[in-house]
Amino acid sequence: MTVLQDIIDASTDDAVSTSNLLRKVQIAAHRLGAEQISTWVSHELKGYPSVDSLPTYRVLSTPVIGTWAGYGGSRATLALGAGNIPEEAADVLFHTHLSDSIAALEELAQIKGDPVVSWDPTHVVRYNGWVEQGLAPGMEMMNLVAANRMVTKGAIRGIIDSARNTALDFALQLQSTDPDAGTVGGPTVKDAPIAATIYNITNNITGHGTNIAAGNESRQHSKVVVNDLTSLLVAAKELGLDDTAATELAAAVVAPEAERPHKVAAFLAKVGEGAFAIGASATGQLVADQLTPLINTYLGN
Repeated sequence: MTVLQDIIDASTDDAVSTSNLLRKVQIAAHRLGAEQISTWVSHELKGYPSVDSLPTYRVLSTPVIGTWAGYGGSRATLALGAGNIPEEAADVLFHTHLSDSIAALEELAQIKGDPVVSWDPTHVVRYNGWVEQGLAPGMEMMNLVAANRMVTKGAIRGIIDSARNTALDFALQLQSTDPDAGTVGGPTVKDAPIAATIYNITNNITGHGTNIAAGNESRQHSKVVVNDLTSLLVAAKELGLDDTAATELAAAVVAPEAERPHKVAAFLAKVGEGAFAIGASATGQLVADQLTPLINTYLGN
């Protein structure tokens, strides 16, 4: 049995923990040289280091229940609303960013009742200020004294399922590309078809959009690494290139050395001429200009 088939079987077997399933993915990713997949698995197993590193399926829109206190010791509970508070604050207060390891989430899904995540006391103070300014709903003659985000166990199980489904998708897509993928001595991300598949999987995990950067101060979020084809393709996706363009890009940069300069130049010319769909409001030439240094970095030039 290949490691990919093992992953497929494990992802549909409730007796296999999600942690053990992901370790199987880690083995295949290491053999493939798929660094982005390895990083994703490591974060799922150990926990995510920052909010910015979270995949979209780990960010939950959660209802918030506030506890209010008033004259004479009166107290009441009321669901809070974002109202017209600053958007960046609403994102923090009314979304829950779950960075815990997958094993910790599996334990949370088994506890009695739904877990809650309390607001920091400074957030409570700020909310009261917004109520006074008429930017957020409140209770007359009462102040907010505590607030809890309500995280359902169903939402937590949804995160766990997302990780398992991603592992299954990883194995199925690679198996369709090359059944030997993930085996010792098998194909790696240096092979264009494998790189294109890993690129698609990575893009689905990260939820990267097509963020086009214009002007002299523009910078891309993804870092291109020498000889890491997946990193180049992810960066190309952020520039707005579609899957067809990414596949052609992969073929161009892994072409035999004697043919490579011509193929890369021809590809960049097609981009500049608008031959590919661009996922943002930008010219093909702008994308080609920003893609050129990324390709040079990948090639070590």
